Amino acid sequence: MKLRNMLFAAAALLVATSCSNIGEDERYTYVKPAEVGRAVLIEDFTGQKCSNCPTANDIVKGLMEQYGEDNIIAVGIHSGPLGFKGNAKNIGLVTATGEEYYKGSYHVAIPSQPFVLCNRSTSTPKTDEIATLVYNEIQKKAPLSITLDNTYDASTRTVTIDVNMLGIEGVSGKLQVWAVEDSIVAMQTLPSGSVQMDYTHNHVFRTTVNDKWGDDISLAEGATATKQYTLKLEDNWVDKHMAIVAFVYNSDGVLQTTRKAVIATTSEEENK
Repeated sequence: MKLRNMLFAAAALLVATSCSNIGEDERYTYVKPAEVGRAVLIEDFTGQKCSNCPTANDIVKGLMEQYGEDNIIAVGIHSGPLGFKGNAKNIGLVTATGEEYYKGSYHVAIPSQPFVLCNRSTSTPKTDEIATLVYNEIQKKAPLSITLDNTYDASTRTVTIDVNMLGIEGVSGKLQVWAVEDSIVAMQTLPSGSVQMDYTHNHVFRTTVNDKWGDDISLAEGATATKQYTLKLEDNWVDKHMAIVAFVYNSDGVLQTTRKAVIATTSEEENK
């Protein structure tokens, strides 16, 4: 019996001694974060008085269906001379921030409408070029991943937004957070020149949640960061049609983007 106890003690001592001889830098192996595909942010500069803009919108809608809404994030920025500010009878979708983006203090000067930016690395005023630009962008890998957690308080119409980021590579740039709204029924000039009063506008830019040029962000490879924001919805915004769009950009363009509804649908809850 004593011999067995002595053997157990010797074995325990051997294990303890062996463990203590492993250096701190040898106990853990760093695993580089897995690559992720780069989603495409389509910024569509559009207007309710623009007869060619519905064609661009139809193409973007088709690309969202083709590649999936997680991979194509569209934002319609109503602005410029063909934008409509609204009147007592009709809803206008122009915003002051959208106008500022349009007028050239933005990533590029916007020469006409429709005008589409794809991840701010390529752009075109020609609707027949949009699909090619998107195809080229969606082949790229993203240097970071972004996820959104939205918590909505219906009593105050306030959404709390957590933007979670992981550096796949070292990244520095700006984090931008926008609010968009779908299913807005309002007037739109059609390619025929006629005006449709009950046209359905989707992914309409409503406001920027943080600074209109974004907040500085820097991530080392493998590092994580979370930024939290709050937004009170305007009275004329339909909460169940609202979504948050977040993206990180720098001089190379948009590095990654994502979108999530303010009020999660059943399928979104199941996928958590």
